[in-house]
Amino acid sequence: MVGVFKRGKILYIQYKVNGKQVQKSTRLSDTKQNRKLIEDEVIPVLKVKLFNSDFDNKKPKLFNEYSKFYLEDKKYHKTIKSITSKVKSINEYFGNKRIDTIRKHDVKLWVQEQDKKGNTPKTIRNYLSVLRGVIDVAIDEEIITHNVATNIKLSTHEVEEIEPFTELEVRLLLSKSNGFLKLFLAISFYTGARTGEVLALMHSDINLKTKIIEIKRALSEGELSTPKTLKSIREVPIFDNLIPYLKDINYKSLFLFPKNDGSLYKSLAGHHKREWIKLLKDCNINYRKIYTTRHTFIVHMLKHSDLSIMQIAQIVGHTSTKMIIQNYAKFIKGEHLKVNRDLNLFTDKITVSTSLNT
Repeated sequence: MVGVFKRGKILYIQYKVNGKQVQKSTRLSDTKQNRKLIEDEVIPVLKVKLFNSDFDNKKPKLFNEYSKFYLEDKKYHKTIKSITSKVKSINEYFGNKRIDTIRKHDVKLWVQEQDKKGNTPKTIRNYLSVLRGVIDVAIDEEIITHNVATNIKLSTHEVEEIEPFTELEVRLLLSKSNGFLKLFLAISFYTGARTGEVLALMHSDINLKTKIIEIKRALSEGELSTPKTLKSIREVPIFDNLIPYLKDINYKSLFLFPKNDGSLYKSLAGHHKREWIKLLKDCNINYRKIYTTRHTFIVHMLKHSDLSIMQIAQIVGHTSTKMIIQNYAKFIKGEHLKVNRDLNLFTDKITVSTSLNT
């Protein structure tokens, strides 16, 4: 017997397999048209499957079989290369295990192995997310009932402190750099844009008349795509300090930072990374990732500009002020001590004014 019922505003179908009651969402809202669709098309097919005992023959497959289904579902995701790499790594450990034999203890042992390799908790969490996704495929097929990769406690890890560049260091880096690196650093320091966003800039994105840079694309895993989030698609003000660097640009390509053949650099690896390391050494500055330019911009904007945290968040493409407060407030300690000591606290200005006039 196959039936249809409503839960909330969604229609469900109900049937029995081997005496076990099964309820599955159709993901369709409760309308006459949807009920007719289910009665005419879904239920007849389901009855045939039940009659042929198609559901009785489900046997647990190996983990790597479910990982294929998981990747198929993610094939249009913008970070599919990264997801595929993670799945490949996870399959090296779990691939030949039958999905129903994997226990929480196995997952914990795998996490310990990742920890020994030097992976940070953040990296391990990203891998765990993929692992849970693959196991969820087996849950959807009703092969297993719960996900053993949930609620896995990770070891504590001291996060590497990001040290923004000082004003003197910024001026030194810009004065001693040349060509590609000089323009890249100038835009990065004066806009706070992400590395991939800067590399993907076109000449048409820069308007010196309106003093605006449009950020509407980014390089992600070597591919040109939309920025990190919808909030990352934005207009960034061109501050006066940046203008001299933008006036003398080579227009040999549509892009600001092309290779000799006009194509884009996939990242700042290789020659440009070596150039960055050499520049830091020449300036006698301790090594920092080039992404630190973004952190430097945010910290200096918080400390020295009149902009609100909301305005700064909008410039750098954060979805909210929460990220700014959580990650950068620690760099502006002591700012509260710079307030004007002449403030009259707990005083009604109107009362004071009235009393002075009497």
